[in-house]
Amino acid sequence: MKRTSKKDLAITMQASGRSVEEIAATLKCSPSYVANALIASGKSSEYSDLYTSSIVQNTYARMFSGVLRFKDVEAAKASVAKIDELFHQFGRERDRRGQHQAQLMALIGKNRAEGINKSAEAKVFLDWLMSHLDTSHAAACDMEPTFDFAETNDPSGEYSEMSPYEATLAYA
Repeated sequence: MKRTSKKDLAITMQASGRSVEEIAATLKCSPSYVANALIASGKSSEYSDLYTSSIVQNTYARMFSGVLRFKDVEAAKASVAKIDELFHQFGRERDRRGQHQAQLMALIGKNRAEGINKSAEAKVFLDWLMSHLDTSHAAACDMEPTFDFAETNDPSGEYSEMSPYEATLAYA
């Protein structure tokens, strides 16, 4: 007699209308495991967290697909190199949303590596992320101000205290 796997049970339970959380509690496993089992079988899952693989949803997701690796420090460094390459590409294109996605991928990489107890690998992602959060050296991140500060009517002086990058974001 063939034994029914947790994955098969999860699929059957989801088809009967049970939520990912209910299935996980019943099967005594994590919601991430259930969501990934459903996604792998071609089913949709309303559940999402750092450990679930989701269907490619947008252009950025396609560009970052398969980038995160933390087998060892060298794999983490290769991941960060790809994230950095895309970050600077987005900067040259003046695509702040793309740059934000790169930062988000580094944060996800850090969190996932920490989640599987790979602290050295997590530090690789963290170091890159921290170096790319400081807006005071935005020009080094391929961002040039596109706003003429001399033409501003800012009697409060609020924007004159900001870096060019911050002011560009404030007026965007």
